Amino acid sequence: MARTDRPNPWSTLIVTLCIIGMIAAWLLIPRQIVEQARVAEQQQMISWAGEGADQWIYGKSSAMALEFSREVVKATSIEMTRELKGWVVDRIYTTILWSDIIFYRMYSLALWFLIAFPVLMAASTDGVLMREIRKNMFISQSPLRLSIGANLFLLSSVLLLLWLFIPFLLPAISAPGMILMMGFSLWMWMANIQKRI
Repeated sequence: MARTDRPNPWSTLIVTLCIIGMIAAWLLIPRQIVEQARVAEQQQMISWAGEGADQWIYGKSSAMALEFSREVVKATSIEMTRELKGWVVDRIYTTILWSDIIFYRMYSLALWFLIAFPVLMAASTDGVLMREIRKNMFISQSPLRLSIGANLFLLSSVLLLLWLFIPFLLPAISAPGMILMMGFSLWMWMANIQKRI
């Protein structure tokens, strides 16, 4: 019998548009915007978490960006016209700055997850215990809440992934806010899982 279920075409379209948008941003974004975003991102982290956290994040992300830049700079050794070489060097510099922002955000996200891990564990444990209480009290589970929790978790995960790669300055509350949204969605998801799996 032939399979009738097909993957969601909207997800394919959204992923394709995101990839095209990232390539277009890489081709067109001025390096000054990326430089400003990098400096402002570091200032936000200093104001939120202090010098010590910023030094740890900056040390780790700079090491990764340095390793990445060693590989990328090899592209300048190719023979090309002066204008094209100037554009390629500008794009390489922008790429290195953008990768530094990505690495910086990855390590700051790791720092936020260390702080928020107890919240995520408590939310999921409380959700499981709520499910057990409802099982024993013969209270019906809400498939709508289960769906909302699962979709909210997916949304917060996608937003965190987008936050990592957007080359513009975003508010410092973005990462902890999305992690808290993940905690709430985990609670709602776990609390409303069907009684019989």
